[in-house]
Amino acid sequence: MRVWIDKENEMHPNAEWNDSYVFTLTRKKYSTIFSGITDTWYRMDCMAIPEIYEDLFIIGISVFAIDKRVSRRLFPDCWTRELSVSIPVLQMSKWHGTEEYWNQTLGFLTGDKWDIHFRQCEKMYSKREYPNRIHLDIKGCDCICLFSGGLDSFCGAIKLLEEGKSPCLVGHNEYPKLKKKQENFVLTFQERYSNQKVRFIGFSANSRAPITMDGERLKKHEDTSRGRSLLFLCAALSIAGILGNDMPVYIPENGFIGLNIPLTNSRKGTCSTRTTHPYFLGRFLDILHMVGIKNPIQNFYAYSTKREIVNGVKNTEAFKKHYMDTISCSHPCLARYDKERNSDYPINCGYCYPCLIRKSSLLDIKDFRYWYTESASEFLKNNSNNQKANDLRAVISTLYRYKKIDDEGLKDMIRCSGKLDEESVQKFLRVYKSTMEDLIELLSEDDEIKGFIGEKCARTDRYSFPFGYV
Repeated sequence: MRVWIDKENEMHPNAEWNDSYVFTLTRKKYSTIFSGITDTWYRMDCMAIPEIYEDLFIIGISVFAIDKRVSRRLFPDCWTRELSVSIPVLQMSKWHGTEEYWNQTLGFLTGDKWDIHFRQCEKMYSKREYPNRIHLDIKGCDCICLFSGGLDSFCGAIKLLEEGKSPCLVGHNEYPKLKKKQENFVLTFQERYSNQKVRFIGFSANSRAPITMDGERLKKHEDTSRGRSLLFLCAALSIAGILGNDMPVYIPENGFIGLNIPLTNSRKGTCSTRTTHPYFLGRFLDILHMVGIKNPIQNFYAYSTKREIVNGVKNTEAFKKHYMDTISCSHPCLARYDKERNSDYPINCGYCYPCLIRKSSLLDIKDFRYWYTESASEFLKNNSNNQKANDLRAVISTLYRYKKIDDEGLKDMIRCSGKLDEESVQKFLRVYKSTMEDLIELLSEDDEIKGFIGEKCARTDRYSFPFGYV
C-alpha cells in the first residue's frame, strides 16, 4: 500500500503516487491527522519550533496515523503490512540517507515492511503569525520525562524528584479522564516537592481514515498500536528541542516489558510496544545523531523489574497517596460499558497482561482497585467461553515454559527479541527470571493454580490444566 502525507494542502500527489491513500496534516483546514501539541509549542512562546524537530514530529505522527488506520487484515497474512510512504520534510538534506535506517527501525517497532521516502516541503506545521497571550512557563525544568499515568512513569517521576531534579512531564491524552489523573498526580508532586519545579504537558493526537485521489475512504481500521509510543517519544523530543539540544528525555519503563518476549509461540506477532527495547532505542538514536539531534534519551529502568521499581519509591508520601490511581491496563475504559455495575473509569481490569505484571509488583502493598476482583481460578471459570481470560492463560503457559527451560534457553529467547550484546543479555536474564518468580508468587496465592505453576509444573501435562488448554 502506498501512503502520501500531505502537509501543504496539495491533495494531488505526483503521478508516481496517484494510487496512494492520502493523509492530510494541517491546522487551518480539514485534516485527517490532528494534534493539540501545536498549542503547547505556541504557549512556550515559539512562533515556530526548530525545523529538524518539526520534521521528527511529522514523521512520528505520520507513523502513528498509518499504524492506527491501515488494517493488517488488508494484507495476505493479516499481519505484515507492506507500506510505501512519502513524508514531507523541511530539512531534506539532513533526512536524505536515513531512509533505510527508518525502514529497519520501524520494521522492528511495528512488525511491518516499510519503504520510507522523504520529499522537500516548504510549509511549516508549527508556524504562527501572532504572539500568544497565554504563556506556559517551564523554564527551570532540567529534564523531560514521559508520563503516561501508568505505574512505571509515576514511579519514574518520583525517582527524578527524589534525586532533586525538576522534570517537565509529557503525557499523551488518550481520553479526558486520564488527563485529569495525570494532573492530580502533578499537583501532589508540586505540594510534596515545593522546592523543585514540576510541570505537566498533555497533548492529544488522532487520525481519521485516509482518502484516495478518487475520494474513496479506507474503511477498515487497526486495533494494534505499536506506533503510538514513537509519537509519544517524538512529541517529548519536540519540547526538549525548544529548551535546548542537551535537554535529556527519560522513558521510565521496566525492563521486562521493554524486552517484550512473546508469552507463547502463538503470540510472536505481539501487539505490545517495543519502543524501550535497547535495539530500537539504539537505532533511533543513530538516526537522531545523523540529522543533528543530540538530546540524550535514557530508560533508567531498563534493567529493573516492575517490583524493583515500586520498591525504590514505595516509602515516599507521593507514592502512598496515588499509586492505586495509576493506570497500567490494556483496556482501562472497560467499566464504562458495564451498565450493571456503576464504577468510575478508567480503572485497571486486573487480568490483562499489564495488570498481572502490575499485581505482581505490588504484592507487598495493599492494592485492591481493580474492575475484576475474583481470584485467578474464578476468573478463568467465569470467562471460559470468551476471550477475557486469554492473557491470564498465556501468562500461566509462560510460567509452565519457564519451569521447563534452562538459562541458555532463556538467553536464546532474549536474543530473539532483538539484537543485543552479551552483557545486556545477561542483565535481561536476571530481569526476566525475577519477573517470572514474581508472577509465580502472585498466582500461587490461588490454591487451584498453585500446583500447576509450582513444583508439579514440570511434571504436569499441559493439556490437563483444569481451566482449559494453555
